[in-house]
Amino acid sequence: MRIENNYIVLCVIACILLCSCRHLDSEYGVDFSRLPNNGRTFVPYSEQTHDVDISDLSSVLTEESENAAPQPHKASSMNLTDAMRGVVESFTSYNICQICGTYYSTDLQGQEVRLSGAVFYPIRGRIHNVIICSHYTVAANYEVPSMTCPLEATLAGLGYVVVMPDYIGYGASMDRVHPYLQQDLTARNVADMALAVRPFLAARKIVVESDEIILVGYSQGGTAAMFTQRLMETDEEYKGLFKIKKTYCGGGPYNLARTYEFCMDHDKTGIPYAVPLLIVGMSEGMETPLDVASFFQEPLKSHYEEWLKSKKYNGTQITTMIGENHLSKILSPEGMDLTNPETQRLYKELQENTLPSDYMPQTPMYIFHSKDDQTVPFINADEIRSQFERHGAGGPLIEYDFGNYGTHQQGFTKFLLKMLTTL
Repeated sequence: MRIENNYIVLCVIACILLCSCRHLDSEYGVDFSRLPNNGRTFVPYSEQTHDVDISDLSSVLTEESENAAPQPHKASSMNLTDAMRGVVESFTSYNICQICGTYYSTDLQGQEVRLSGAVFYPIRGRIHNVIICSHYTVAANYEVPSMTCPLEATLAGLGYVVVMPDYIGYGASMDRVHPYLQQDLTARNVADMALAVRPFLAARKIVVESDEIILVGYSQGGTAAMFTQRLMETDEEYKGLFKIKKTYCGGGPYNLARTYEFCMDHDKTGIPYAVPLLIVGMSEGMETPLDVASFFQEPLKSHYEEWLKSKKYNGTQITTMIGENHLSKILSPEGMDLTNPETQRLYKELQENTLPSDYMPQTPMYIFHSKDDQTVPFINADEIRSQFERHGAGGPLIEYDFGNYGTHQQGFTKFLLKMLTTL
């Protein structure tokens, strides 16, 4: 009897030890408590569950603009529907959990700043990797990840932890000006959230199969993803802290200076509300701020601070209030004059926020861009390809997907589908 009792006790102890060590076994997942972090833990303040609405996702991926001209090589609705069916069959869970919280990073002055973001993960099923997703350009505070459930959160239903920062100027830091397209800063803020989430995942005992991360972003998010990869690969503070499986960059403004020249030459922009966002954002990064108002014509000149700093208006509303998409009607003659000292200072700041010409990716990257994109001109992707090829980056390391995929918005659906079906 005593032997049997001892045997039972030993079995119980063995089971306890096995269970307590389960998260350390590579077969079961990553021990996030052992991965390095920056000491700035992600602190949750709200939690809710969402049902993944497959019909909404399917409609986004199959919708075609009634006014759009037919595009060569454009995927048909039938092809998208077939692909969508494959995506649906891949879902591990139709229920995802959204955790909103705060973490600490640094601002343009190198000072500590409290930021916010959201983490999404499936309620059921296996979790393959952590995806660090940088969102596209928004203007209203209610559009950021901590205030809504963005479309990219769908990735959680496919079996991923999705980490989405709000960026400075939104969420917990709404009282600040958003330093729009200050690329190195944004990359640092994104990487800091990725690090801060690690102890949170360990505390929640969320099991992820691999410690390789995936970087994702479209438009502003596309350039944020590329700069985040560069930061993780080259910055001494972040090198060795991440294993990057792959980066998905779509429709990003990687070369701000050339984008500015292109829009000036064509006297047009596909995203009018980004014009004041860009000038204000560049000014935020300068030791001596720009005379921002001198760049604008009315009504933008009198209202840009309210339209941008209140964070009440979305991009469509601001564009409607601006009432123009021709730069010569949005910018003042001084703002259009490349010999004007203030415009030259702006141009220099744009150059400093362009991807450095000596950078070459060290881990796999997928770069998508529609040649028809008038919002973020195709020159961005074309010049990135030329730059990388000059350095010998190509082959299996970098995949380019450039085609006539329609507008910037239409391109996003193709990019999202590609990502959903190749992760």
